Amino acid sequence: MKGTRVEINLEALSYNYKQMRQLIPSEVKIAAVVKANAYGHDLFEVSKTFELLGVDYIGVANIGEAVSLRIAGIRVPILVMGKTFEEDYDLAVKYEITLTVFDLDDVRKLNLNASFDEKVTKVHLKFDTGFNRLGYKSADQLIEDLEEIESYEFIEVEGLFTHLALKDVDSDDSQFDQFNALLAKIREKGITIPIKHICDSIGTIAYPNRLYDMVRLGAVLYGYCSRKTPFDLMPVMRFKTNVAQVKTILPGEGVSYDYTFVADKVTKVATLPVGYADGVPRNLSGVGHVVIAGNKAPIIGLICMDQMMVDVSDLDEVAVGDEVILFDDQSPTLTELAKLSKTNRNELLSRIAIRVPRVILNGDEKPRVIRYLDRLSKTVEASK
Repeated sequence: MKGTRVEINLEALSYNYKQMRQLIPSEVKIAAVVKANAYGHDLFEVSKTFELLGVDYIGVANIGEAVSLRIAGIRVPILVMGKTFEEDYDLAVKYEITLTVFDLDDVRKLNLNASFDEKVTKVHLKFDTGFNRLGYKSADQLIEDLEEIESYEFIEVEGLFTHLALKDVDSDDSQFDQFNALLAKIREKGITIPIKHICDSIGTIAYPNRLYDMVRLGAVLYGYCSRKTPFDLMPVMRFKTNVAQVKTILPGEGVSYDYTFVADKVTKVATLPVGYADGVPRNLSGVGHVVIAGNKAPIIGLICMDQMMVDVSDLDEVAVGDEVILFDDQSPTLTELAKLSKTNRNELLSRIAIRVPRVILNGDEKPRVIRYLDRLSKTVEASK
């Protein structure tokens, strides 16, 4: 197809998962993190792939993502890693979704809600060891609450976890020590929690002997990790578009808003139908580049909401419809773009807009195109 799109290589996704599964001891579970539309890759296609691969858990950010997966037919256990509010407890119970909790009053209400359906709901307690985001700050308070929760008929405390800040080894060690001290106190109380987990992708690579009962893998499954992995990762996404127009401008003419670029010679300009609303960071204006027919074309002028311009003066022939690489595993890479735009790769991946079609590639299968806007229009039509 032509036009702005991202290609999602499910073979690469499967490869990364299988490599990590071989690296991690068989008794350690894997939770594949698919929050934020699977880091922009497509929530449903990615989750279905992980389920077929035998993943133990799927991790999401909120109840909406979890319910969407259940409605789509995903049966593997799902953990909501963020806060779930009381208004959505009925959804968690109905769809058998595991919740993260860190407040006794919330668990009381969840127990009451679950009692109406007489269905046991699983929870994972979160302990804040220094990330200072979510979780119990006091180990003593967590244990006190845990002892009461253990008496609740419709609540099963399946897990206990924390999150590393990954500042440096010393601070990580401190967080591990706090977690281990908490576990020791829980054991003294005679309480058993089946699934303890700390490590995300980076933690799993950095601390292979501290994996506990489960690891939460996100970026590494999509082909990226800021630590050296024992195998070469395969990036799953490629971002592409096609040339919309080619024109020549004269010395002294400007390009885009505010004329941040003014030609000092005769310049051939290609306009691309992609902009910051699609997921191209605006601060790549004047510093980034794209690739056309294997050649770099610098971004000139300010990137617009829906379009951007590149200098193709040094390219022999550029025509309307020519394929343009915004990023892939060669050049420019997502890592290069993240550095230039002063952010991280995960942000760029999750920024890819819903109006950008996902082209699903899976070996010899015929490519499938997912257009979210088509899905929305069909939903609206069906509701009339």
